[in-house]
Amino acid sequence: MKKIILFSTLIIYSFVLVFAEESIKLESITVIASQDESSKVYVNPKSPIQPLPSSDGAGLLKSIPNFSVTRKGGSSGDPLFRGLGGSRLAITTDDSFLYGGCGGRMDPPTAYIFPNSYDRVVVIKGPQSVIYPGIITGSVQFLRDELYFDKTEGSADVGLTVGSFGRLDEFADITAGAKYGYMRINGVYNKQDDYKDGSGERVHSRFERNSQTVQAGVTPDEYTLLALTYDRSRGSAAYADRMMDGSKFDKDAYKIKFLKDDISDTFKSMNFQYGYSYIDHVMDNYNLREKTMGNFSASNPDRKTQSASLRADFNVGLADIKAGVDWVNDKHRSRKGSGVSKTEADAYKYKDRTTNQKADNTGIFAEANFKLTDEHLLAAGLRYDKSKVEYSDGNGQEFDLGAAFLRYEYYKKRFTYFAGIGLAQRVPDFWERNKNKNLDKESNTEIDAGILYKGDIIRGSFNIFASEINDFILVYANNTAKNIDVIRYGFEGEGEWEFVKNYKLGLSAAYTYGKNRSYGKVLGQTPPFELKGTLGYDNDILSASIIARYVAAKRKIAVGEGNIIGQDIAKSSDFAVFSINGSWKVNKNIILFLGADNIFDKKYSEFINKGSLDVAGYNQPKGVQIYESGRQFWLGLQGSF
Repeated sequence: MKKIILFSTLIIYSFVLVFAEESIKLESITVIASQDESSKVYVNPKSPIQPLPSSDGAGLLKSIPNFSVTRKGGSSGDPLFRGLGGSRLAITTDDSFLYGGCGGRMDPPTAYIFPNSYDRVVVIKGPQSVIYPGIITGSVQFLRDELYFDKTEGSADVGLTVGSFGRLDEFADITAGAKYGYMRINGVYNKQDDYKDGSGERVHSRFERNSQTVQAGVTPDEYTLLALTYDRSRGSAAYADRMMDGSKFDKDAYKIKFLKDDISDTFKSMNFQYGYSYIDHVMDNYNLREKTMGNFSASNPDRKTQSASLRADFNVGLADIKAGVDWVNDKHRSRKGSGVSKTEADAYKYKDRTTNQKADNTGIFAEANFKLTDEHLLAAGLRYDKSKVEYSDGNGQEFDLGAAFLRYEYYKKRFTYFAGIGLAQRVPDFWERNKNKNLDKESNTEIDAGILYKGDIIRGSFNIFASEINDFILVYANNTAKNIDVIRYGFEGEGEWEFVKNYKLGLSAAYTYGKNRSYGKVLGQTPPFELKGTLGYDNDILSASIIARYVAAKRKIAVGEGNIIGQDIAKSSDFAVFSINGSWKVNKNIILFLGADNIFDKKYSEFINKGSLDVAGYNQPKGVQIYESGRQFWLGLQGSF
């Protein structure tokens, strides 16, 4: 009944306001996200994305060249950039860290992030910032805008998407404000049944999620903001790669933010934030799948994370400086149940939890942009962290961590040239420490360079990187881990050419190479070469695109080696997948969009993947990469008022 009410409300609300007078630009479907600055990519999480499955934060990142997502089922995939993920890729929501509770990475941070509830996503490539600890390969920031109102007014974003395999996405984001404050409420609901691969076989992959956010802000003037936010989400997801499913994904998070702008000519602004998140996760082998043999089993980890930061922006001569201190505290606990009946397994609910690990990190940082002339900019940053870990047996580890970067940018007409070097260190994370409590910290030294061009009919970017990581933490399939030394290098590029008015040709390419120097072999879980091309038409009212994605074969692999997300399973063949999409801007406020992914219903699997398990009631092969979805149609309606 709740779904019917929400569905009806969205439809009625959209068509009642279809003749709204205010013009709001609605973006066309995003296929390839473009790089906007020397080290940053910006994505609008509310714009339609293809391929469709953007049910969580990981799905959204697929449009950025050199991002991979490890498939486990229909949702909750783990994102990797340039072949590195987990704690090597710092993921934050409004500058607060969020960690999953599952010891087997059922619930990465992005499993609790619903893109439609945020306004901006910012990706930093490489260790080219020090605002967060441990940025080894980069960071992903899901951000909400600060809001100020001169008068009483309101706005709303609403959307509905339906698709193959019972796909249903609904969202509504409503804001009302006045001179001295505002209220913002949004809700997201999405679900999907088991999808079918290209041969028509069902994959154990259904999921259902919902999320709500309430934010209240006080704005005494246009330079001051005090905001309180509550985020809540609930869900469940089936997995094709393991003996258990995620029958419970509960998140409750609170945040307080104080922002003061335009304090003086030198002291530009101050920003204080405190965040608290609680993850309550259940995995079991009987709620979302047929129980055929063995005991009924359930595991119920939870995780409490607190974070706080104080940042200040200064303008001193030619320099814009950002400096601050931050703190993250993390506590992980668990409890389990097992028996010959569901009742015995469910007895975990009445047990006390046992603390597994506690972690604490305190850091201080400063980074600055020096505008030497209109054409020359120098950026630099330094960071120091003190990190401490405590285990359940009373033992622990302490680490001193450093980070730094130096980048030069040169602007000439429509070109931006840049080159930088960065150093970042990180501590072994919760999952790695579970496999080896004596691991050393990881240190990455990386060079990033590239070029951007923004013209009237042509735009594009090309990045190259080379990285040496000492004491890289390699994880084995036998649940052990050790430190090794590796080198990595590669590139990503993207471009778009409007060869005739309203007609555009787009292209992106990405490649990463990794070598295990300690053992003279390839580095596990390094993605193969990928190429994506688009041919599109867009006259600001109607748009249509044809997309071709090609992924090369992966022949040199390291079976059983990788990271906390997964290990190499088997060699992979090359494949090409074709998709189409279209959109119609009904008026100034409403857009209708539709598409078809994998239109030739090809059966294929990604190299960066989890291994399929023989789940009762499914004809899934065992021990191979999970097959991707077959042909999938979708239709959506989206409005901004």
